[in-house]
Amino acid sequence: MPLDPELLPLLGGPATSDLDHIGQSRAIAKVESEKAVASRPVSDEVSWRDTEATDHDGREVKVRVYSRHGLPTPAGAMLFVHGGAFVFGDLELEHDRCMYYAAHADALIAAVDYRLAPEFPYPAAHDDVWLALEWLVDAADELGVDVKRICLGGASAGGSLAQGVALRSRDEAGPVVAAVMLMYPVLDDRGTTASMASFEVYEPWDASRARKMWPLYLGHGDDAPAYAAPARAQDLRRLPPTFVMSCEEDPLRDEDLAFAQRLIDAGVSVELHHYRGTYHAFDVIGPQTTVGRRALREQATFLQHTVGRPIP
Repeated sequence: MPLDPELLPLLGGPATSDLDHIGQSRAIAKVESEKAVASRPVSDEVSWRDTEATDHDGREVKVRVYSRHGLPTPAGAMLFVHGGAFVFGDLELEHDRCMYYAAHADALIAAVDYRLAPEFPYPAAHDDVWLALEWLVDAADELGVDVKRICLGGASAGGSLAQGVALRSRDEAGPVVAAVMLMYPVLDDRGTTASMASFEVYEPWDASRARKMWPLYLGHGDDAPAYAAPARAQDLRRLPPTFVMSCEEDPLRDEDLAFAQRLIDAGVSVELHHYRGTYHAFDVIGPQTTVGRRALREQATFLQHTVGRPIP
């Protein structure tokens, strides 16, 4: 499976996902993030601000809100959850993606800065995303958001968190989730697929690191609950329209494709995008490439079609 020629030269960057040296990887990521922030252009189209989502007990979770100038109100919204193996990442990691969504869809974007493992194992991150979703609904009038048009989305580990919260919202009759967007999501802690075997050691993500990730996130080596590893959910019925994105050379490929098929079998409306010659997180690593631009455009289009337009 040859890699896309535009993506190949982008491999081999700084080691920001070494689960054997978490502190060192976080320090490297911090330096890279500071460089990116320093060189980030100012947008005349989209503004953003940091705030806190607060629950009734006063617990706070940092949220970054993006809004296009002149956005019609009430607007649709997306609660976005960044990736990073549950261990790495912050609001800067996928800032550019959120800016793109805000510029290209009629939706307010709220990105959540959840607590990270191993310091805060499951369900800390899940609870933080749930809190942010409830806050988005409670603050809808202030933010100019239509509570019937909220999409939950996330990339990699963020996809797992987004899907887990969507399942919980269905099960507990929580906030209405109008759509779900999953970009190369982490879904299955069992690690038994053919793609996991094929990409045991690989860049920028591999099966070896995926297997180390799960005990760090769960706080133990036992099986994961469905809200942590959504592939373990027995019932996928009554979930909202879902966008699933998978990458050809990704250890997560087969669990993503299998989950999409299970959703379809359960009667869920699914839009599946499988990208040939790509690796995990290629749209973040190479957003300027032809395939990276196409992937981001297709994500924004789904967002616009599901929550960007008022529901008749």
